[in-house]
Amino acid sequence: MTFTFTPSTTSETIDALAHALETVSHSCAGIESYHHGADLRLRPGTADYAVAAVFRDQQALTDYMTDPQHQRVNTEFATFVAAKSSVQFPVP
Repeated sequence: MTFTFTPSTTSETIDALAHALETVSHSCAGIESYHHGADLRLRPGTADYAVAAVFRDQQALTDYMTDPQHQRVNTEFATFVAAKSSVQFPVP
């Protein structure tokens, strides 16, 4: 998933988002790999932040998406997100 933040988003807000994502990722079972971070700004036209996660199976993804703690992160940081994009695909 990628996020583009609103212009008023501070570095402190991004740090708080990173901490919240770390907390959620450690509390949800079925996550095999979870990485996130700010864009390095090596090329123009990129998003501001990304999350890359591998889940054990589709149920683990569903559990993560519906987890109350994950929902709380979505709600808490929604006002700072101007755009987001995601894709799900199988990893062999």
